[in-house]
Amino acid sequence: MKPFPLPFVRPRIGSALLALSCCYANVNALAAPPAKIVASLDLSGPASALGQQSLAGIQFALDSLNQHGGVLGQPVTFDQQDNGTNPQRAITQASALVQSGASLLLSPITSGSTLAVSKMVSAKFKVPMCVAVSAAEEITMKDYQPYVFSMAPTTYMLMRAVTTRLAKAPYKRYALLVPDYAGGRSAAERFKTFMKELNPQAQIVVEEYPKLGAIDYTASINKILAAKPDYVWAQIFGADLVTFSKQANAVGFFKQINNHFMTVLDTTTLKNLGSDAPIGTEGYQYAPFNEIEKTPQGNAFVTQFKARTGSYPSDWASVAYDCVTTWAQAVAAAHSTSPDAVMHALETNTFDTLRGKLRFGHDDHEAEVPVYIGKIAKSAQYGQPVLDVDDVVSASVTQPSRAIVDAARQ
Repeated sequence: MKPFPLPFVRPRIGSALLALSCCYANVNALAAPPAKIVASLDLSGPASALGQQSLAGIQFALDSLNQHGGVLGQPVTFDQQDNGTNPQRAITQASALVQSGASLLLSPITSGSTLAVSKMVSAKFKVPMCVAVSAAEEITMKDYQPYVFSMAPTTYMLMRAVTTRLAKAPYKRYALLVPDYAGGRSAAERFKTFMKELNPQAQIVVEEYPKLGAIDYTASINKILAAKPDYVWAQIFGADLVTFSKQANAVGFFKQINNHFMTVLDTTTLKNLGSDAPIGTEGYQYAPFNEIEKTPQGNAFVTQFKARTGSYPSDWASVAYDCVTTWAQAVAAAHSTSPDAVMHALETNTFDTLRGKLRFGHDDHEAEVPVYIGKIAKSAQYGQPVLDVDDVVSASVTQPSRAIVDAARQ
């Protein structure tokens, strides 16, 4: 299979030709040490589906990168371990992996683990860490440290996009269904804050926080139906969403709430939902394949990923791919894998990604990524349910101001 070409960096100063020569030719090859990427991923436990999909995206990016000469003329190696969705294990593994030598650390999946590894490993050992899945805004706001960069929309960005949409609708009584973990709690607080700001008449009539990886949602389903909300906003995702949807369908939950429901989605979960997918409900995604494939670069990635794996790339695979290839572009721009040089390059350049050209905030290292919102629909074309996207909310609408970021850090 012909490998997908690595996107080229577009520095503000200089030329694409220079970036190309730095990335693929043997410029300084003898002087450049081999680059190594490491990761403690959630390959088992409640977040395992997301971890496994991220791993697929990482491996696809590495194969493509090395088939095109690696970075600075040297191949890129990769080492990873399974943390079992356990924050303490993630810290221990990431620390050992980094100390064995690493040019890039890829973050764990859950926000609690990512926040811990950012502080205890990336910041401590001064190694760049890319965040592909974890959305807790604390990563780039309150608990920001200069060696982290995120290619996932934060809970602040996601909830600004979601509540801006919902505030235009006539709903007043909201129910919240959110897994009890750092990213979920962060999202719930932002949802309530933004909804109060955008629609002061809105009320939160019930809040349910089942544990991550719950196997029985009966109590939460009954409490929500008893509260008779106008709308249910959820942060249930992955395998948890599949479990919840099966139990909800068994009692006609979505019909009883007139499909007034929204949660975070990804391509693989929609496939796994199959006939249990709540068609007509709303959802939001990081990088839906049926949207990114509308560009030539995205189409090449989706086509080749499916040819290799047999499945369309999930959001988690696509964003993990962007983490690796964006770091490689930063190395090309910096002419070095030195952590400080790479982070400076990330702050001062524009990068080609599956979601278009992106820049990073100088003060928070958050990528200017969009949020995709729409309704779940059947698709004969793809042979699985997809998110029929009707709104791509740009970062200019969702990102916090410098004053808000500074206030979060006080």
